[in-house]
Amino acid sequence: MGTVTLRKLRQSRNMKILIRAEGVLVTLPVYTSFGEAEGFLDNHVDWALQAMQRLSDKQARLQTTFTPGTEFGTYSRKVQFIPADRHNVHVNIKPGLVEIYYPAARKIDDPSLQATIRKAVEYAWRVEACEVLPVRVQQLATQHGFHYKKLSIRSSRTCWGSCSPDNNINLSLHLMHLPDHLIDYIILHELCHTLHKNHGAAFWDLLDRVTQKKAREYARQLRAHSTRIY
Repeated sequence: MGTVTLRKLRQSRNMKILIRAEGVLVTLPVYTSFGEAEGFLDNHVDWALQAMQRLSDKQARLQTTFTPGTEFGTYSRKVQFIPADRHNVHVNIKPGLVEIYYPAARKIDDPSLQATIRKAVEYAWRVEACEVLPVRVQQLATQHGFHYKKLSIRSSRTCWGSCSPDNNINLSLHLMHLPDHLIDYIILHELCHTLHKNHGAAFWDLLDRVTQKKAREYARQLRAHSTRIY
């Protein structure tokens, strides 16, 4: 089954099994023991394995095969895939352009080469995330009067962002897949958590206010996006 994470959540009322690209996440109420959660997963292992297979099949269908003719872009740059006389994959990031050089002697559809090229694309997204997100978080925090301690950018595929109890904000580099208004929505979502640590009515009232009453609409739109779009 791969990596299994057990996580206690204050807002959880029941145990749930969530299938993610990184593995299986079991959420449970704070008063439930980890042993009970393990037993719960054991009782649903067949369902979990079937769900993992469905996710794997879906990802295979969505996955792009990168070739020199592939039209692909990151947040603010066009990506070119260039065969070269070299033994490894190399990334060159310029204003408006990402050049990814790969060994011309290897078959471009080789799964291991495609996996390495994907890591190169992800590196370009990380560079852009570090260019864009710190500035935008500070702008929105200043505009709406929020205060946070520090910002971290991670490669998380399980969530778009989070806010720690001491108001450190974490954002996924995969926000770079999203349109600007949804990037702002996720940032504002986490900034609202600096004041409200749950998803209660006060939290949604605040988020609705800072998104011009579009919080629920943006949350609905976000469900159509994934961290694994390529």
